[in-house]
Amino acid sequence: MSFSSKGAVILIIDEEECIRDSCCQVLIKAGYRVETAINGEAGLAKVKEIEPDVALVDLDMPGVSGLEVMGRLNEVSPGTVRIVVTGHTSIDLEKEIIRKGRALAYLTKPFSPEQLNIVVRKALDSRNKT
Repeated sequence: MSFSSKGAVILIIDEEECIRDSCCQVLIKAGYRVETAINGEAGLAKVKEIEPDVALVDLDMPGVSGLEVMGRLNEVSPGTVRIVVTGHTSIDLEKEIIRKGRALAYLTKPFSPEQLNIVVRKALDSRNKT
């Protein structure tokens, strides 16, 4: 079965409305279907509902943390490619998350629309290879 990246479903799980909104604008303009969730719990419920191709997950959220969301995504929707979004730069954390296979990529806030598009395309390309 062939997979087209246009029309792919991208889920943004982030407590910051401005991040959700700006990511939505960029990704919708690029031709993706975009869904959002305001926290980890809502994000996991949305994942079960829509089974997104890619999930952008903020690490620092109240309640269910981004790390927990990424771990539970393996159980709930193993085909969803995960991208970490965070305001905290840590090379050690980035390496650990990617090495353990919890996420394909790591975006540090603030990031440009071009960076977002590149990382989402990379995620979709990796999904196409599986």
